[in-house]
Amino acid sequence: MEPLIDQDRSFEKLAVSGRLFHGRTFENCTFTRCDLSNTDFANSKFIDCTFNGCDLSMIKLRGVSMQNADFKECKLLGVDFSACSEMLFRVRFDHCMLDHSVFVKRRMSKNRFTKCSLKGVDLSGTELNEAVLDNCDLQDAVFERTQLRKADLTTAFNFRIDPESNELAGARFSVNGALGLLDKYRIVIE
Repeated sequence: MEPLIDQDRSFEKLAVSGRLFHGRTFENCTFTRCDLSNTDFANSKFIDCTFNGCDLSMIKLRGVSMQNADFKECKLLGVDFSACSEMLFRVRFDHCMLDHSVFVKRRMSKNRFTKCSLKGVDLSGTELNEAVLDNCDLQDAVFERTQLRKADLTTAFNFRIDPESNELAGARFSVNGALGLLDKYRIVIE
């Protein structure tokens, strides 16, 4: 039987795609170039963990606690982060592919996304106050009742955000990016 708690461990090139890891705790662990795609981590905990160059596409996160999880150069296609436990939820993404992932109603204030692909991501009802989306591609991302107060989107691109259905007070945009705020009006700016 595998231990239920892994602490201060490094996992390299671990290939466990499609396996079940229910109720496990990973604390201060590093995952490097691991294939965790389609793996079911229901009711597990990731505390102070780092993922480097891993494939976590379509992982199952029902009831998972993500407390200070860093993802660097990872592939996280179609991941439903809204299924995670809300308590102490804290994640950071650097050079990650998060296309078609879901963050519905997540509290992610002051969160940072750096050079990430967020195409088709659902951010409905998400709290992203003071968050930074640095050089992120937000093509077809869904912003509906999203809180973006004081968020920094000055280098983000390909987004369409309706100012009437999202909270944008103090949010920062570049001049070119601000055009994504006018899309619904179908006006021509030359």
